Amino acid sequence: MSFSSVIAQNRVKTVLSRAFKEQAIAHAYCFYGQEGIGKDALALGFAKLLNCSNPQQSTSDIKDACNECKNCKDASRLEHPNIMFITALPSGKANAKHDDSPLLQLSDDMLAIYTAEMRSKSEDPYHVIQLPNAQTIRLASIKEIKKHVRMSAMQEGRRVFIISQAEKMNMESANAFLKTLEEPHDNITFILTTSKKDALPQTVISRCQQVYCDIISAQDLIHALQTRHHMDLSEAQLIEAFAQGSYGRALSYLNEDMQSMRSDIVDLLRSALKRKQYRLDFLKQLDVITSDKDRTMLEMLLRMLALWIRDCHYAVQVPNDLSGIINKDQLESIQKFAQGFPSADYHAILHMIEQSIEHIRRNVNPTLVMLTTMLACREGFLLNTSEYLDHAPKDHVI
Repeated sequence: MSFSSVIAQNRVKTVLSRAFKEQAIAHAYCFYGQEGIGKDALALGFAKLLNCSNPQQSTSDIKDACNECKNCKDASRLEHPNIMFITALPSGKANAKHDDSPLLQLSDDMLAIYTAEMRSKSEDPYHVIQLPNAQTIRLASIKEIKKHVRMSAMQEGRRVFIISQAEKMNMESANAFLKTLEEPHDNITFILTTSKKDALPQTVISRCQQVYCDIISAQDLIHALQTRHHMDLSEAQLIEAFAQGSYGRALSYLNEDMQSMRSDIVDLLRSALKRKQYRLDFLKQLDVITSDKDRTMLEMLLRMLALWIRDCHYAVQVPNDLSGIINKDQLESIQKFAQGFPSADYHAILHMIEQSIEHIRRNVNPTLVMLTTMLACREGFLLNTSEYLDHAPKDHVI
């Protein structure tokens, strides 16, 4: 959980390192930006650096924790007494005492789940803690922060309170936390992390130094997938295209066979574009694709289709420069497809797919959505290809 484990974010690391070196550490920070880009990882890395016994110079601009001293080892396990990590929790036991700490209010089963989730967080700072029915950062958690703030520090270093997904504070919790923010505290730093800064009260935001965290570049994300998950280049590139700069989102795709899914949806498109007698095979394939996939998976399939068609459009427009192709392992197939449909209405097709994704999200019948999408693709591709079709073999498939 040191800065070295955070993917990219060198600009933010430099800002925080400079504050550390100049002893100009803010009373409170708000790390904000897209989901899955490492805001918690940065907060935990900074907290570790602030308590490290022997900080190191990792680059000319970035200071980092040594990862060797006792403080670093305790911080890595999320067991350092100066570092408190706060997240949303479910309601407590019915017989819990009002003054109990929020963890003591949890049932034994829920406490076991929480402990396992925190262990996963210590092993991977990009892990998103998920607890059943935990939608709110409760007032009890804010009261626990205030209690710790009033206590004397147990050891040297700087006390750091990290509130993850701070937008989950309800109004009561946010107001209570605001009072703590307004009070001066020596050697204490609060770090809020959020992907929804606008959901936080402006009174809280205004008392924090706001630090925007960048999306992760394609190059850095692909490198992380290859080095951390031993992924081949073509698969890493495909996942990166869907992750949109978010490592956390990329992780959600790791258990999916992306290349197989892409093959399925492109094969379905090919069936829809057969010249004659396409309906039977097409409907069989459509039934197979929609029968075992939920709405999230169908949305992913449609996005894969849009990316593939977008690559075909690019190949039509810039046939001599294929550097912008996303599905680079499909270059030959994409070029052949593009040559077969040079006059297709690509803009209309891509617009239709975006509409279909919205329909999936709005719980429109998924089979109907996929059927309508493919028929619209057929119309968009074949509408202006009469000359090509007249010369194509009857059973020709692009």
